[in-house]
Amino acid sequence: MELAGSWHLTVHYKDAASANPEAQRWDDKLWQFEERGSRMQWTEFPIVVFDDRDGRFEQTAEERTVRTLRFWEPNAAQLEEIRRGLRVNPRGAKAKGLRGDVRRGFRSAGGMRSESASVIGYSESWRVEGLPSRPVFTQDVVMGSGQTENMEGRTRYAAERVSEDGREVRGTFERDGTRRGTFVLRRSAEAVLIGSEQDQKRSRE
Repeated sequence: MELAGSWHLTVHYKDAASANPEAQRWDDKLWQFEERGSRMQWTEFPIVVFDDRDGRFEQTAEERTVRTLRFWEPNAAQLEEIRRGLRVNPRGAKAKGLRGDVRRGFRSAGGMRSESASVIGYSESWRVEGLPSRPVFTQDVVMGSGQTENMEGRTRYAAERVSEDGREVRGTFERDGTRRGTFVLRRSAEAVLIGSEQDQKRSRE
């Protein structure tokens, strides 16, 4: 697996802490890895936009749009959109600069800081290990203060198989010990930000 570039992430899971633990749930994101000098920039876009919306969302009786409560898999048209490059909404995007290399792995720097014992601090630590054949992507969250017990969370994507061409990664997903399932990473062309000049140009084509 060559890490640098854009990847579409699909997650299928069940949530043991929910009111309906057997419900089929899904999520998708766009990951972008970019080499910037001695660092690897990992950007996560949580809002991915497909022109073909088949199977992704549905309307409730209250006329709210929600994710379908069944596992969504990209159809042929959606797979082509992934290959061509997806549109992403920058709202909610996060980015971390990672230090390291393929042999040692990549890890973000820094830890939780708070100005005083009464101020709640928050930090996220991301890392990528096991490249190139069995990559593991981990995102840790810590929140707390000197007067409270820290709350910690972890999201982990552990690869079990990488395709021969390195363009698809499949493995297991776990978040906070309650959400468990599987994931698929698919190589994508460079993402386009909604409303950008590149997006407008694509709309005219």
